[in-house]
Amino acid sequence: MADRFDVAEALAGECATRADAWAFIQGFAAVWSTPLSPTDGFSPADVQRAEDRLDLRLPAALKEAYALFGRRRDLVAQQNPLLEPDELLLDPSGELLLFRSENQGCAGWGVALSDLSREDPPVALFADRLPASSRLHFLDRLSLACVETVLSEAAMASWTESRTCQATPEAVACLEEKFAPVAMPLYPAWFEPMGQLVRWFSASGLLLCLEPGLEGMDLVVTGRTTADVQRAVEAIPGAWSPAVPAVTKAVDEREWVLPF
Repeated sequence: MADRFDVAEALAGECATRADAWAFIQGFAAVWSTPLSPTDGFSPADVQRAEDRLDLRLPAALKEAYALFGRRRDLVAQQNPLLEPDELLLDPSGELLLFRSENQGCAGWGVALSDLSREDPPVALFADRLPASSRLHFLDRLSLACVETVLSEAAMASWTESRTCQATPEAVACLEEKFAPVAMPLYPAWFEPMGQLVRWFSASGLLLCLEPGLEGMDLVVTGRTTADVQRAVEAIPGAWSPAVPAVTKAVDEREWVLPF
């Protein structure tokens, strides 16, 4: 069953509900890392303390995410972490609750305070590379932003193998011909928020991401194994970066710089 898991197939329904998003993350974790367990989430008391500290109530989607996989650093805290409940904070304007941060505090993902009463509210992105005090629409629902977190953290994780090449027209044509598009809405990259939008493709054991690069777009291929990555490298022409072997265990201890 694991060998047949394909992200594009698993997301074919576009995660129409929060339950769909959580089911996808469960399936992804089981195949790409280890299955979720009852100890992988924060307790209701942890969330309640955060709400009391901030004097606000978290959206249902964020509470559910914390309860299901909030402690799974391999899934949500390899590079740009989902903040733990006691790390939640407001942006300088006091209008946005931040729940995820770029690891050096250069960007953040959050929900407008006016949307906190919604069960699965839209998510906004702010970044150093945007005009002061401005933000962009990221995704329509927080649960979708959690799916994106899991995909992008896997692509940056030490326990997967990734290789990159420039997304030339020839490379993109091969990508679109040989790999399935993932039904994720297009969204801005935090490191180039005014650039072209991010797109995902997949095959069994593979994630392929088109994202802004130094010259146009880059193609980042991430695989469960070296053999998986090699399949993509052989299928898509390009000047690929050298292979960096994955480590056998996810790095669990990191220091983050919060944005404020």
